Amino acid sequence: MIAKQFQYLTFATTLASVSAFCNGADLDAASELAVSSELSAANLLSVSNLTVVNQEGGANNVYVRQTGQTNYTSARQDGNRNSLSVTQAGEDNIVLSSQVGDQNLSGLIQVGYENFIDIDQYGMGNTAGISQFGMQNSAYVEEIGLLHKVHVYQSGNGLHASVRVTGTATTTYINQYD
Repeated sequence: MIAKQFQYLTFATTLASVSAFCNGADLDAASELAVSSELSAANLLSVSNLTVVNQEGGANNVYVRQTGQTNYTSARQDGNRNSLSVTQAGEDNIVLSSQVGDQNLSGLIQVGYENFIDIDQYGMGNTAGISQFGMQNSAYVEEIGLLHKVHVYQSGNGLHASVRVTGTATTTYINQYD
């Protein structure tokens, strides 16, 4: 059984594996990339990259690098030091991230085609750094509570950014270049 402290899955297969995971089924060793409180680097190269991360408490760190066609990362970090770094290069790049409580921090880079990022940061340190290059480019950031900072840089094509912040030390920069 995968430890509740940190759940990390990387698939280049079907959503059936994700469904099995969500229903509590054990996964085989080939489907399970890492189980620890910190993932140093996940280098993924394939046609269909799917990364799902759930972390509760502790020092929380996630570093994901995806190169391929259907790059998708979903991350939820609850409590303590939080941190998220995702680099995607390919076609259908998507990042969904939720960081709840404590230090928060996100660094996201997307290069190529359908680029989409949605980050929610609630409570404490907050910070989000987003760079998107090429094609559709959409970035949505919500930061609630304390020391916010949001930096969005977009270059090329669709160029859409939406930032919502409430409470305390807000700083927001959005730079868009077509």
